[in-house]
Amino acid sequence: MLFSANVNRSGILRLRCKEKMNFKNVKYYSGLFYAGLMILLTSNSQAADPTKLTEPKSISTLYEKQSSQTPTIFGGVGRKLPTWQTGLDMLILGTPHYGAFRNQLNLSNRVFWGEWWYNDSWGVKGFLSEQSFRMFGSSGSSAKSSTRHLGVIAKTQHLLSESWKISAGMGLANTEFSLGSQRKQGNSLVSEFRIGMEILDDFWTEAGILTIDSSSGSGSGDQRLGSTGYLIGFSYGF
Repeated sequence: MLFSANVNRSGILRLRCKEKMNFKNVKYYSGLFYAGLMILLTSNSQAADPTKLTEPKSISTLYEKQSSQTPTIFGGVGRKLPTWQTGLDMLILGTPHYGAFRNQLNLSNRVFWGEWWYNDSWGVKGFLSEQSFRMFGSSGSSAKSSTRHLGVIAKTQHLLSESWKISAGMGLANTEFSLGSQRKQGNSLVSEFRIGMEILDDFWTEAGILTIDSSSGSGSGDQRLGSTGYLIGFSYGF
């Protein structure tokens, strides 16, 4: 009986020791689980912080940024060339379309003009041209014809680079021809082609061809009017 009681006591002690060890293991793993859960919740709260969220850029913001990076002479308005331009052309060589000599380096043959551009590609030009030529069979400068052309041209232009451009146009003009006491008039067809270079800010120099062609009528006393001129000009845009 004594041996049986000792055996039972030792079994009870081993059972209690085993229960204590199991309780310690539960506390240990519970502590690890709790610590991991707190770390996970803390990281999620920081990620969801609205002060750290990045708002997507709107389309208008991106468009304004791109527009501000486009260099134009009007600070982002969208025009690369002036809206208005005025100039003076000197016809360094003029060939009349009637019986007269060519003119070379005659400073009295000139063109005053102004342009308005609806956009960088299309515009309208108004001009006044004054020319004079020495007639065939005349000696000295007594028999000189004078022509005056007032007209309008529809034009298009294209940029070759930041400082080079080309332009062309067609239009109509009223032509007045004077030779002594003779006075004749006609409606002329006008065409021009020009190439220009910007030499300073808004100052341009251009070279080109200006053709003005018409006749005074279809009678026996009428004649062809107009000329083809090769020009060099200067202009200012604003």
